[in-house]
Amino acid sequence: MNNPFFLLFISILSGLLLGKIHFKNFKLGASGTLFAGLFFGWLFPLFTNSQKELINIQNTLNTFFNFSLILFVSSIGLIASSDIKKILKTHGFKFIILGFLITFSGFISTLLFTYFTNLNNLNLLGIFSGSMTSSPGLASALESVKEGSADIIYGYTVGYIPGVLAVIFSIYFIPIIFKINIYEEKESYKIESIDNSKNYNFNFISYSIVIILGILIGNLNFNLKFASLKLGNTGGILLSSLFLGSLGKIGNLSFEFNKNILKVFQNLGLVIFLSSIGLRSGYKVISNFNRESLYLMVISFVCAIFSILVGYIIGKYIFKLDWIILAGAITGGMTSTPGLGAALDSTKSELVTAGYGATYPFALLGMVIFNKLFSILTNL
Repeated sequence: MNNPFFLLFISILSGLLLGKIHFKNFKLGASGTLFAGLFFGWLFPLFTNSQKELINIQNTLNTFFNFSLILFVSSIGLIASSDIKKILKTHGFKFIILGFLITFSGFISTLLFTYFTNLNNLNLLGIFSGSMTSSPGLASALESVKEGSADIIYGYTVGYIPGVLAVIFSIYFIPIIFKINIYEEKESYKIESIDNSKNYNFNFISYSIVIILGILIGNLNFNLKFASLKLGNTGGILLSSLFLGSLGKIGNLSFEFNKNILKVFQNLGLVIFLSSIGLRSGYKVISNFNRESLYLMVISFVCAIFSILVGYIIGKYIFKLDWIILAGAITGGMTSTPGLGAALDSTKSELVTAGYGATYPFALLGMVIFNKLFSILTNL
């Protein structure tokens, strides 16, 4: 039970089996691995013999988490790169607005709770990043205040899972509630590219360059007037994969990859990512559950749902975006990797990755700005 590889793959197996269960038109799909991870994450510390052993397992789970993000985000960026130029040319400014609007909605809804509740404002600052499932947002929040990092991290930890669930459930239920015919939208959306990638090889030298460049970009500090911005591995690798993938070739190096292999990387990265989230946080979320944490979890869920609905209403009824693209834009605006996985699973279309890739960078910048503004307005 205390072997981290056993924990990971028992979570993946159980989660995928759980994800196959249908409730009318709804199923969890790959997201089932998150719930399985939460269960086993709560269970395995009960059988751990020492604190040292527990720390070693957690460190290994962190390695799984970081490696899975690299696999998932790089494959998403490389798949999206073939369509993103067309998407940006057609809808460019709309993704900029959605990226900032969705994060602003999360910010303003969380801020309201500082005025109408007696909860710790530092917890709520963490809730903002947790509800938006944004690790770079957490880093920005920690940078924005001098003291109280433990309270911020607690809010983020408690708020992360409800934030993930809000995005996943929304992606599956919005088409049902608003009677969106995904099949018809896929048929009518002519921008979807023809897959000629079967003729491409998979060059590990080129792929390694994508990852290395992304990590280097992610570790750069961009000093803005109001804060410093660090993209982290996720943001950096997403940008490098979009950029190099859109170039296609540099000299003898080809950055056009076989999409079938990229999809394997994508799916493998997603299930490891979701399982490791659950395994890392399951014990804290379930064992430390009390009235205060319940309040914070509900607030996180409400703020996330509000942000998603604002993004959907503006995207659908003002910008007239099709659901296929909008689903990706919403998950990008929420900076939600699990949400993107749910969007890919529910739509069965790669076009959601282009919407995600176009919106994510602006949402990331929005998280930095609004975390700083939150700390100023609440005198933290």
